[in-house]
Amino acid sequence: MSTIASPPSRGKGWVFQVTALCIVLGMLLALSLRTQRRAVSEGIPNRWPALRAEFINLKQQNASLQKDLAEYKERYEELLRKQATGQAATLGLESVLQEAKMLAGQIAVHGPGIIVTLHDSPKRDVNETRPEVIENYIVHDYDIRAVVNELFAAGAEAISVNGQRLIATSSIRCVGPVILVNSVQVAAPYVIKAIGKPDVLQKALELPGGAADGLFLLDMIEVKQQPDITVPAYSGSMRFYWAKPLPQPKEKSR
Repeated sequence: MSTIASPPSRGKGWVFQVTALCIVLGMLLALSLRTQRRAVSEGIPNRWPALRAEFINLKQQNASLQKDLAEYKERYEELLRKQATGQAATLGLESVLQEAKMLAGQIAVHGPGIIVTLHDSPKRDVNETRPEVIENYIVHDYDIRAVVNELFAAGAEAISVNGQRLIATSSIRCVGPVILVNSVQVAAPYVIKAIGKPDVLQKALELPGGAADGLFLLDMIEVKQQPDITVPAYSGSMRFYWAKPLPQPKEKSR
């Protein structure tokens, strides 16, 4: 007798799907519990109070730094005010130093004045051979000194001769056939630049019977007023080897 096989059951596929889903959820739950237990064993929850304390400490440090910053800013502004005061004093010292350099001839200066040109006389007789007569028509070192001294006496503030600035230690002298100014050889024509009040300087040279009277008679001098001329700085050595400053007397205590 033959048996007839029963047809496969239908509608039972969801059982296997639910079973698989439960297995996966169980594994996830077990993994979550395992991770939680591990965190508890390592003391992670216990770190929150420490983190909170550290945060409070950092906040206090930040407040302290803000206070220090305000103090430093105030000190910086005070230093700026003192620096401004010091700069004013420095400017005063620089002004005095600049004036001292001008008096010493250490810097070039400019201003109104006159330009004096000395040259040999065109009135000399070319047939004249007597040395003592010829010398009267030639510019000498004492002629230059006479003009320079007259200009200084008239209030000239700066003078140069052929580009050589005259200072307290300058010399104008004759060595053989040449004239030396500041130990530098100069040749005719001798150009003297003087800064001062032009009218006063020119009148001082044109004074009858004055230092330059003979030079005018022989047409050996020319004077021109200028609104602005430049007198160069002294270019020689200013080192003192023997002269020393005299010690100042001490003030008596009251």
